[in-house]
Amino acid sequence: MRKSLLILSFLIMSASCYNQALTEAERQQLDQLNRNYQADKNNVSLNYAWLLYRSAREDLIHRADSVLNSVITLQDSDPESFMYGQWGWREDETGRRSGDQNNALFQAHIMFCGLWNEQNKMSSATRENFLLSCRRMTEAVVRRWDYEVFDIYRDFTAYSNAFVMYVQTFILAGERFDNERLRKQARAQWTRWYNHISFFGIDEFASPGYNRVIFYALDDIRNFSPDERIRNEAKEIMDHIYLLQSAITHPLLKLPVSGISRDYRNFYQPGDMRSEIFTRQLPASYFPPAEAVEINGNRKYPFEVIGKASAMPFIFRSYQLKDAAMGSMTGGSVFQQQIHCITAVGKNENERAVAFLQGSFTPVNGYTDQKGTSTLCVYNRLPAYWHLTQKHGVVDMAVYRETFGEFGLGITSEWKEKMKTPDHIVLEAYGYELHIFPFRIIEEKIVPCDLELKHRTTTSPVYHPRARIFGEYVFPEEPEWFGAFLVLTEIGEKMKKPVISYRNVEGIRTFSTNRGHTVKLFVAEKGDTRQLYNVDPALIPLLKYAE
Repeated sequence: MRKSLLILSFLIMSASCYNQALTEAERQQLDQLNRNYQADKNNVSLNYAWLLYRSAREDLIHRADSVLNSVITLQDSDPESFMYGQWGWREDETGRRSGDQNNALFQAHIMFCGLWNEQNKMSSATRENFLLSCRRMTEAVVRRWDYEVFDIYRDFTAYSNAFVMYVQTFILAGERFDNERLRKQARAQWTRWYNHISFFGIDEFASPGYNRVIFYALDDIRNFSPDERIRNEAKEIMDHIYLLQSAITHPLLKLPVSGISRDYRNFYQPGDMRSEIFTRQLPASYFPPAEAVEINGNRKYPFEVIGKASAMPFIFRSYQLKDAAMGSMTGGSVFQQQIHCITAVGKNENERAVAFLQGSFTPVNGYTDQKGTSTLCVYNRLPAYWHLTQKHGVVDMAVYRETFGEFGLGITSEWKEKMKTPDHIVLEAYGYELHIFPFRIIEEKIVPCDLELKHRTTTSPVYHPRARIFGEYVFPEEPEWFGAFLVLTEIGEKMKKPVISYRNVEGIRTFSTNRGHTVKLFVAEKGDTRQLYNVDPALIPLLKYAE
């Protein structure tokens, strides 16, 4: 009976992995990879080896072995190394090895699903090498949290994409190696993560890229876990992610318009920039929640979204019209790639204009209060939790400001500058005007703040850099407290200049507008900035939308 169940489980798991026949897109990809390999034998990858094995061409099977073995030689094989089982490691002059400790996590699916099912095509020596590599990779994942320290609000279950891949690897390895210890680890660590996010939300909230990573890792968990409870909970979170991404994504402009924890600014260029959970084929046997299908196909405007994430917490919003939207998030600094406020207008995904705070990646603290298509944004150059916890003892707090870099409002090229003064900038695009009222605090008084428009070719010179071309209205480096009030209006709509106020009473700094916006902040004893929310976050659901 036990043997029959194992065979049945293996067949089910095999069916849940990649289909064996190459698709047309995969054939084209393989042709390109073959050309790259012919030009340079160092052009190897696990995906290339997997495609070669599946090509059904005998002449390419030997190459597949060679490619796979070449990739495995790049894995750290020193058991005493901090990077044991990892790829992409580097060695300093003392011989210490370092690198991205998430690398092995990202290889779990291709190793345990894709290549695992091709072992019958491998030579005996390659198969032995492959299984050794899988065991090294598993040990790297076991050690994942041994050395690295994270911010207090994401140490360590809240580092959502990495932690769910951590569980994914335990489940896959536990089933592939029939290892009960790994199964127990998977159950315990899954429960730890599920308990966290079911109360606090997914900390990499609204992130189109990282939510996609989490979504597909959850699909492996759903397919491979022998525990029915875990499978059901994985489906529950997949539904939450699908509904969240549906709600914050504008159907016409095809991009998420919301405050976002981590975003790589793919909207700099035209095209469909929705999360890949919408643009690639959904996993087999997964059906989206009915409410997500409804709002994707029959959205009524105005459409408003609110949600929260993290124990801190962070609160994010999206307010959408038929051809325009504004989104925001508040709570401080979550990741360097954060977006505290974003505005998008246009005709479709190929004709749209986007403005976003912050422009370049930086760990600056940011706080907002949004009402419809207007948002008060307040920033400071005081230590973020990243400085006080994750970088404690690494960054000299006397020079922590050097970690910030320049800070500004990013804009895509479709915006045309209609007016610019130190206290009022007007941008125009697709029948809308974006009014920007920049300010700074000097000697406890709020004064205008002249912004300099700069040309960018990268998202950051330091933090997760990506090649991007955009403009950025940069704030001066001197003020410790600064910000902007953003208002989106239709062209021709009467715009009365707002009044922005500031007061500091017993250490509580209050920023407000005559339109009802309020941001209250104070600096705690450790030097961290905390927000006094206008609404108790306990009353805010993880996700809510209203038409």
